[in-house]
Amino acid sequence: MDRTTGFLHQDLEQRSWDEQRDEQARRLQGVIAHAAANAPAIGALLKASGVAPGDIRSLEDLAKLPVTPKAKLVDMQRENPPFGGLLAVPLDQVRRVFRSPGPIYDPQGLDEGWGWEEALFAAGFRRGDMCINTFGYQMTPAGMMFDDALGTLGCPLVPTGVGDREVQIEILRNLGVAGFVGMASFLLQIGERAKEQGLDPARDFGLKVAFTTAEPLPDTLRSSVETLFGATVRQGFGTADCGCLAYECHAKGGMHLASRAIVEIADPETGQPLGPGQVGEVVVTLFNRAYPLIRFGTGDLSAVDHGDCACGRRSPKLRGWLGRCDQLVKVKGMFLHPGTLQGAMRAFPEVTRFRAVATRADNRDVLTVRTEATAPDAGLKARIEERLREILTIGAEVEWVAAGTLPDDGKVIEDLRKWD
Repeated sequence: MDRTTGFLHQDLEQRSWDEQRDEQARRLQGVIAHAAANAPAIGALLKASGVAPGDIRSLEDLAKLPVTPKAKLVDMQRENPPFGGLLAVPLDQVRRVFRSPGPIYDPQGLDEGWGWEEALFAAGFRRGDMCINTFGYQMTPAGMMFDDALGTLGCPLVPTGVGDREVQIEILRNLGVAGFVGMASFLLQIGERAKEQGLDPARDFGLKVAFTTAEPLPDTLRSSVETLFGATVRQGFGTADCGCLAYECHAKGGMHLASRAIVEIADPETGQPLGPGQVGEVVVTLFNRAYPLIRFGTGDLSAVDHGDCACGRRSPKLRGWLGRCDQLVKVKGMFLHPGTLQGAMRAFPEVTRFRAVATRADNRDVLTVRTEATAPDAGLKARIEERLREILTIGAEVEWVAAGTLPDDGKVIEDLRKWD
């Protein structure tokens, strides 16, 4: 089976970039008009900016509006529950509502998907491939995002979520699984556990393609997984709020911008668009009628490069994740908000100061909460770690440090990871 050529939407993916932008501008005008009339927060945004809906005629006109940072969604939804005035359809036209850390509530319209089908096809997934989806199905949208996409492609799906590695190994062997969706570091853990059981993942499994997201994919991690399983590993870029924004094709060299959204690279300070090759914040405008985010600031840093690609797709390529421009840190595929961590630790008056530190060991994220306390002991440590598992969902290890060890600089999270 040829997994390296072809297009899911041939006409669209092979259009010139100018033609794709013209189509985006046409769709943008409709979304702005709909959002201004039906989403109070968008109407207020336009009014405060001195912009009428008819003033947004081109992609360049978007710069007339400010960027709405991801962190601001939390405040908007808290002040105007449940969706911060951004819902633009009646509730009977909402299919699902997800909860992401923050908390942020993300409604999904009846006929609106997340756009990962195009990305999965480009990665090599084909109709009839038995697949496992190891993203979680509880509250956050990742599991359902890929569940919908794989179903659209005609791929039978085993919704494993993040189940234990032994069960994942059993399913990979017994069902002849050809496709994996999830985090590359987790797939590596599965393969390493299989080797401990005396198995050879490349020989004993039938895995052909893996699609990964939610964490960086350094060359060392990709190479380790591809060698271990004898499979192709490709990655995508997206968010819980927006869905798919960019994806790798077989040629790699960056991630093609998806056609389903307008992606800008903007100056984190001014919000003004930056040119090709310049590093800035990834800012997204969605074509969704139910939840029409306009100039949504993801907080992620990247750059866009123009040029031809051997695959035949003609959209520019996102360079990949280049860091964060705010205080949010992504650990184990989940954003860690300083406020969420502070809220969890308030339950322990014995704690006088703390700092969460993200590190990386053996291609796995490690979150350690360095903690000063008046009476540190094993019981308090266990209670804090249980609370962090409940609140953060990703868990963390508490490390006691002596009083006065941590700097009093107001910093809650420190990212010490280095990516190859």
